[in-house]
Amino acid sequence: MPASVLRHPSEPMPRAALAGLLTAVLTALMLALTQSAAYAGGPYRWAHDGNVGQRLTVCAQTLEVRSSYGGPAFARLTYGQTFTMHQNYAEFGSEYVRGFAWGNVNAEGFVQNGWFC
Repeated sequence: MPASVLRHPSEPMPRAALAGLLTAVLTALMLALTQSAAYAGGPYRWAHDGNVGQRLTVCAQTLEVRSSYGGPAFARLTYGQTFTMHQNYAEFGSEYVRGFAWGNVNAEGFVQNGWFC
C-alpha cells in the first residue's frame, strides 16, 4: 500500500473517504431493512411427512401453485389461505409438496415447501 494512502489513526479521515464509507453503510442498512421486511415473521414452518392430510396455512405474501413439480405456475395462494398436503417429495429434498390449494384457487397442484405457518 503506498504511503500516501496510509494515515495515522489520530488524523481525521478525508471528506471523500468519509462520504464513501457513509454511503456504503447506508446502502447496506437499506438493503437489510428491505430484505427483512420481505421475510418478516420468518422463518416459516417446513411441511414434513407428518403433515400429509393436514390443511396448512400459507404465511408467504404469495405462494405459486404449479401444475407439476417445479412446473409453470397457474395460480397463487395469498397469505392466510390454506393448502392440504397430499404428498411430500422427500426424495427431492422436500422442495415442493403436492396437495389441494384452497382459497381462490380450489385446485390440485404443487407449491414450494417452507412457506407455512
